[in-house]
Amino acid sequence: MTMEQHTYHFDTYPLFAFVPMGKKNKRIRSVGQKVQKGLLHRLHEHVKRKVATLTKEELMKLQAFLDDTEAVLPIPLNKEDELYPYFLKPDQLIWQAFSPMHGIPIYGSSTYSQSYLTLSTEELDHHLDRVIRDYLFCANLALRERHEWEERIFEGFQRHPFVQLAKEKKEVVQAVEKMNHSPLISLLNSPEDLSFWRHRVEIVMRPYRAIPDAWLWGSGCSHEKEMIFHSSTWEIEYFCETCGFVVYYDITKDHVRLKEVMDMERAKKRIATIERQFNEMVEKTPRIVEKIEEIAHAQLSFKPYEGLYDEVLGIKSRMEAEEAPPTVTLYERLRLISLPQVREGSPLLWLSKVSTDTIEPFKPRAILPSVNEDSLTNVREFLEHLRSLSNRRPNDEDEFVAIKGNSLTYKEVEELLEFISRHENEPLHVLIKVFTGKATNAIRTQGLHQEEPFGLLNDWEEKHVVKAIKSIEKDGLLSKLSKGYTLTEKANVLLENGDA
Repeated sequence: MTMEQHTYHFDTYPLFAFVPMGKKNKRIRSVGQKVQKGLLHRLHEHVKRKVATLTKEELMKLQAFLDDTEAVLPIPLNKEDELYPYFLKPDQLIWQAFSPMHGIPIYGSSTYSQSYLTLSTEELDHHLDRVIRDYLFCANLALRERHEWEERIFEGFQRHPFVQLAKEKKEVVQAVEKMNHSPLISLLNSPEDLSFWRHRVEIVMRPYRAIPDAWLWGSGCSHEKEMIFHSSTWEIEYFCETCGFVVYYDITKDHVRLKEVMDMERAKKRIATIERQFNEMVEKTPRIVEKIEEIAHAQLSFKPYEGLYDEVLGIKSRMEAEEAPPTVTLYERLRLISLPQVREGSPLLWLSKVSTDTIEPFKPRAILPSVNEDSLTNVREFLEHLRSLSNRRPNDEDEFVAIKGNSLTYKEVEELLEFISRHENEPLHVLIKVFTGKATNAIRTQGLHQEEPFGLLNDWEEKHVVKAIKSIEKDGLLSKLSKGYTLTEKANVLLENGDA
């Protein structure tokens, strides 16, 4: 703390360091009138008695905290050199630097809420006990920089028994969370066991979920933290408002406690129990493990033919095609499934490493088509069919869509797509005005009324134009942006073929 440029001393009150309060209050000239001096004398005597009970070490720490050789308590004065009725809080001074051009700024949180000028002797005695205790606490904290305490707090947090347990059981904890949200869990027997397990998970996982991942698994969050000092317990309350997370650090024991008191023996048993209960459900559902092995075998069988199937899916995604051969559908699903190489040990752990967006191939009655010469022949024939379809371009006058008696041809669709490709950020209502030939001021300003598709659908009702654009989007030719539309790969292929 750097307050030496702000403190003033008077020989009559050696235990006090007088400070100017308020940004415009730059200096102190003298202590005020007789009444003020009487109050000061009374206060000084009280403080002298308190100081007499301190150890030499405590006294030196208080003086060091104020950057002073004798004073132990700052006494704020206002710009009339009168006593400011509230003591300064020490946590507003610690690790702070104040401009020598101004007085100490006044905030609602910078002083105690109780006015010491109107207290009885007994009340003042109790109030001073609290104030000096707070100053002693902050004087001990000031021996180190804030970042040093933050390092100690996080190190203490890492040593907390529950955090140690979480790190030891990290794989289990994360596996429980993954399986609790995995689509595969719906395949486990029985529904009653699963419901009970999920209920227990909510209880067991609550304290783990209460700690942010950045704290539990990482090196702490990067958000700004607040320190609240509790001199009665010699604790620092370390609070992250963004995470909504708090820990309490005892500076005398170098020990961190969490908000919730943990029964460590119970916590150890609970995490072991929910792992065991899950594995028992898997044992009752052997078919799910068998299906995973089938899927693993199927994935291997596709390996030599990935090029063939990828080409089929690539063309298929750009166009509407009839139903694909069963192995193509299966391959498309299997591409979305990732299985762990090692499928041994605790089923909870290795099942949690199964990544899938679909449960269809995992269902007990799901039949996985075989990759053999017959199926490969069908896929190659299907590929040739797709190639021929992709190379065949519809005639310009072929109908793309009909809405309420209005027909939209492929040629007209291409004209609309060409316009949209040049004006991707134009919202739907502007497109409708252009296509129906409504020349608003905004459209004239942009010169859109001079472009080729202006008025192309002038005999259409606006609501029917909306349906036409939605139909083009649904057909996979347009993709909606936050504002406007962009052409898809399928649309670009259509336009390229048209140019050809």
